[in-house]
Amino acid sequence: MSVDQITKGVRTSCVAWAIGLCVGLSPIRGLAQDLAIPIPAQAFGELPHPPAPDYANPSSWAALPHRRDAADVVPENDSFGDRQDRASVDVFYIHPTTYRDTAFWNQPINDVATNAWTDESVIARQAAVFNACCRVFAPRYRQATAAAVYAGADKNPLGAYELAWQDVRAAFLTYMTQWNRGRPFIIAGHSQGSAHAERWIAEFGAQPEYRRSLVAVYAIGVSFSERTLRQIGGGITVCATPTSIGCFISWNAFDRAGDPSTYLAGGLARHRQRYRSEEGSAVTCINPLSFDLARPSAPASDNLGALPARRGVGLAEALAAGVSLPATQAGRLGAACEGGILRVDTPPKEGYAVVPLPNGLLHFNEFDLFYQNIRANALERAAAFKR
Repeated sequence: MSVDQITKGVRTSCVAWAIGLCVGLSPIRGLAQDLAIPIPAQAFGELPHPPAPDYANPSSWAALPHRRDAADVVPENDSFGDRQDRASVDVFYIHPTTYRDTAFWNQPINDVATNAWTDESVIARQAAVFNACCRVFAPRYRQATAAAVYAGADKNPLGAYELAWQDVRAAFLTYMTQWNRGRPFIIAGHSQGSAHAERWIAEFGAQPEYRRSLVAVYAIGVSFSERTLRQIGGGITVCATPTSIGCFISWNAFDRAGDPSTYLAGGLARHRQRYRSEEGSAVTCINPLSFDLARPSAPASDNLGALPARRGVGLAEALAAGVSLPATQAGRLGAACEGGILRVDTPPKEGYAVVPLPNGLLHFNEFDLFYQNIRANALERAAAFKR
């Protein structure tokens, strides 16, 4: 994946989710014009819905552990390798927004171009981070289009997210029925995927048969308040240490030179609207360089490896040719949780797919800048669960 591709593709995909829901500017029609993200002419419900996926069909999955796909790739210098064939833990990964068309409010599952971009931009660079600890299951789903986050209420955009969640829910239940067989699992997501992870906690988190098998929830790129975590699904604790289990992990990254005040103000406004109070409004932040609440700040020397860009990784031709992710680079940057924000040392630019968004938001790089630390932690946490 090249920096040019990131600029062309990512800025017109899940950026609306990142700035809208995370920053709290909805609707933001000016942003739509700046980033050339079109809004469907008709409201959700007035346009037809794409056919529902059949999760018994492998084509409805972006990643399955028993076949070759984008979740199998590893960095060139990776010391772990793809261990899905012997992993005793699973990950159910929910990808972020990669669809921006206006023909539907939700992506058709057979949209070849969107599926390819999903595989290259996030399955290979996010879901694959878990292939050392876990078998990777990642459904394709009728994701809400990028415009849904900032479209006005007259367009009924929340209906698009509800439809998307129904697919994610169906995929999870298919996973449990066909493949889980009592195995422990991680729930992981980014951006829109993290919002669906919250829905997962709300519906399944209080059910003992699911909670006792939950290693952790990695819900990155959406802000979660302390009160929300206390209440959803009977409550879920923040992962206090690198080996805590049955718990919750989240961060939202900004360049240290940026200004997250608008982001935080938007989150506080949503919290007030939801709870009619500011109590418990502090935003959860776990530093992915330490995964330790007692160590909110970590120097660059603790960064085990950030992931540069390489075009085409995860696509069918590259998989057939054995093309791997580029070698990760250790020690490139440090980070610190400050006031609910992960403040990141000036990120590398040359050779990296870093796209700074307004105010220094690093939404698109919340996995790759900390790639090897996430990879190592998922292994460590899975091992802790099995002890």
